Amino acid sequence: MSSATFYKWRAKFGGMDASMMARLKELEDENRRLKKMYAEERLKADILKEAIEKVVKPSRRREMAQKAVMEKHVSIRLACWMFSISENCYRYQAKLRGENDQIADWLITLTHNQRNWGFGLCFLHLRNVKGFRWNHKRVYRIYRELELNLRIKPKKRLIREA
Repeated sequence: MSSATFYKWRAKFGGMDASMMARLKELEDENRRLKKMYAEERLKADILKEAIEKVVKPSRRREMAQKAVMEKHVSIRLACWMFSISENCYRYQAKLRGENDQIADWLITLTHNQRNWGFGLCFLHLRNVKGFRWNHKRVYRIYRELELNLRIKPKKRLIREA
């Protein structure tokens, strides 16, 4: 042991008995643990402060959680907890995107050719005439995303002549 190490040790532990040294070690360990906890809580607060705007949709919360994992290097579990999503939601990958594009193409073609057709007629044509077995909720979701909704026309009032 070098003399520098000895004097450093003596300055730190000089005049202490074994129980006091053990207590000092415990306090140092607790201090280290508390500093780590404080740093984690501070990181959580910073991430949530960035995402303070109202995040409602799970897909938006999933994006925020993925951003937190990539940029802030927090664990997936912590990010999911902070944004109130499940880990399954975090890892979810949508399927059948190609089929969604096909549905969109068909809907655009139908509404272009038949301007007065709403969703109901378009869906029935795709289901009964073309033979596609797509779910009506899925087709309607794509129909809305394409903003093909027809405006609801008010009923014309008949004016009675007396």
